[in-house]
Amino acid sequence: MGRIGKVGEGHGGNAGGRARPGRAQMDIFLEALAESSNVAASARKAGIGADAMYRERRRNSGFAARWQAALCEGFARLEAELLAEALIAPTGNVKDATLKSRAQKYRLGLSLLAAHRAAVRGAKLPGVGPAAAQGSAKARLTAKLHAMQAQAAAETDLLADQGERE
Repeated sequence: MGRIGKVGEGHGGNAGGRARPGRAQMDIFLEALAESSNVAASARKAGIGADAMYRERRRNSGFAARWQAALCEGFARLEAELLAEALIAPTGNVKDATLKSRAQKYRLGLSLLAAHRAAVRGAKLPGVGPAAAQGSAKARLTAKLHAMQAQAAAETDLLADQGERE
């Protein structure tokens, strides 16, 4: 199939098809990804299926690099918004249970962002390097192990930061 024409040509036939995203769709997708870090919502905003965007990322190393940068920007933005919200002092008469619940919600959100951020920053770009070319099970397992180690390190750092604050 050829490239998809206009961005506004709906979700209908393209969402599950094999069509490749156009340049404008990729730009819209990456802009939305940088705002939200949500692949599915960003693809919908661009008028194409998320599966098509993932395929394009595997095919196109330049797009994969831009995706990575947008995702990192999105995580930084989400973290800043979450921290800003967490630092707002409650006003009025607030119960202890509400304060504890609120603190737990923000800790959980920051922990999840830290885990995702570590995975994103440590991720290898698809189609780049010898491991991707070989596609061997050993290379995939090694990459998975490195991602798990990065996630564990991020969680340890977060717990240490929380311990210093309390």
